[in-house]
Order: sequence, then structure tokens, then C-alpha cells
Amino acid sequence: MADFLSELSALLRCPVTGQQLHLATPEEFRAIPHHASHEADGFLVREDGTAAYPVKNGIPTLLEEAAIGLAPADLQAAVTDAEQRPGQPT
Repeated sequence: MADFLSELSALLRCPVTGQQLHLATPEEFRAIPHHASHEADGFLVREDGTAAYPVKNGIPTLLEEAAIGLAPADLQAAVTDAEQRPGQPT
């Protein structure tokens, strides 16, 4: 599924801003609110990193109301946390 979504994400755009989307990295996934991360298989993140769209059963939900807001500070905290735990899988 990840390979297919990686290729597909090059074509997909945010329905709000038109920015390109990419599959969430492990750090970005950790920055997504806990309740939302358990309801989806993955996420497509907007180029500016401020919104993510859920992917459920391999199907991305690209609707404005499905967007999950991401604060850049949350992402930076997840990256910093991952850097402080070397040797653990990300």
C-alpha cells in the first residue's frame, strides 16, 4: 500500500490550498493527535506541514472537513523526541 500511495501522492493535492501531499513520515505521524492516529492507517500531509488527511483502508479522505490541523511546534517536538532516543525504530 505504501508504494502505491507514494506514487499517488505525487498527483494528489490538498483540496483547500492546492499544495502537494506526501505520506506522513514517522515523525509527522507522531505529531498527529492520538485519537486521530488510531482511526487511520496513515496520513497524507500537506506540503507546509500544517494539515494531514487520513488514509483508511488504503483510501485517502481528501475533504476539507477531514483535515487534521498540525502545529509546526508539535512536529518539531516529535522530531526532537525521536532524535533523543537513538537506536529506537522511527
